Amino acid sequence: MFRYLPWAREGLSVFLRLVLAVGLMEGVRSGFFAGLLPFYAPEYLHLGPAIFTLAFTFHQLAENLSKTFGGLVAERVGFGRVATLAALMGLLALFLTPGAKAAWLLWGLALLWGLSMSTLYPGLMTLASRIAVPGREARALSFTLTLVLPWAGIGLVGVGQVAQRHPEAALLLLLLAQGLAFLLTLSLFTFRIPLPPTKREPYPLNRLLLFLPAAFGQTFAPALVSLFLLRFAKESLGLEPIALGGLLLLGGGLAFGLLPFTGRLVDRRGYRLALVGGLALLGVAMLWLGFASTLAEVAFLALVAGFGYSLFMPGWNGFLAKNLPQENRAAIWGGLMTVEGLGVALGPAVGGVLWELLGLRAPFLVGGGLLLALGLFYALVFRRGRWN
Repeated sequence: MFRYLPWAREGLSVFLRLVLAVGLMEGVRSGFFAGLLPFYAPEYLHLGPAIFTLAFTFHQLAENLSKTFGGLVAERVGFGRVATLAALMGLLALFLTPGAKAAWLLWGLALLWGLSMSTLYPGLMTLASRIAVPGREARALSFTLTLVLPWAGIGLVGVGQVAQRHPEAALLLLLLAQGLAFLLTLSLFTFRIPLPPTKREPYPLNRLLLFLPAAFGQTFAPALVSLFLLRFAKESLGLEPIALGGLLLLGGGLAFGLLPFTGRLVDRRGYRLALVGGLALLGVAMLWLGFASTLAEVAFLALVAGFGYSLFMPGWNGFLAKNLPQENRAAIWGGLMTVEGLGVALGPAVGGVLWELLGLRAPFLVGGGLLLALGLFYALVFRRGRWN
């Protein structure tokens, strides 16, 4: 089995425990803000939707704006220590939630919880890149995200199903899951991310600027349409929510099903073609969706987007793994994640303005054009040989 894994056998047990702990914390976070609070806050805390949705905004801003510092702390202080602190802060936030009957209390808990979680993803991705088998870096990073991110959906659906009938039982479920994450991180309290040997040649820091367009654009473009995708599907395509969910599952299933093959392709042939081709396919799919009118057409575009994402994800991760400096890698990774978070935060607002001024299809056209422009930009950058 170890022959096919992208991570080195040495240290794999520690890594998988950290992946499970981060996944559990991601699921608890999603379950708390999106699954529990809509049912728990109005009835038990007497707080309205504006209050508990703003708590999530504060949580996200606290996490995303501090990821550069969080990555630096994860590498310098020790990933085991900061992961334990994040699990403990989440546990305290859940314990104190029944008493958070004022807006500022709920906001404060959400903010502190977000600050503590700013160390997790920069640290985990840096660790995954450090223990990757040489030649399998793109697969190691892509599979790491694939193991963690689905927990957000599990937390949302699982907790939401319980919370709509028994909110207190849902809170207890979250406490148990967060407690398990705390025990896992506590068992790894002394773990530190292995540091690479020091290199004498300086890294050209201006090269880091060329990562920023893709970091921002890959989240900003889909965020343009994220808040009114259901309405667009209903009004422009005549699709019910369950049909839209099936199409998303079709595209997402193809993307993750192809990931082992596209990841191997990137590791063997390089990240350039996959990154540029993935951006181009995603741009075409989003742009075409703005003009689509039939179910068959949309289903085809879901497959195109799924194939494009299966190329883009390992292409982007391979791009980072090969070119980010080893020194202070977690802090730099955290900075890129902050830029990604800004794309998520700004996209819906810009999409709303485009919708109001130019119509419901405008955000799709702008997002698709942006992704195509990014593909062209990186094709020109790679052609000039600046990464040799």
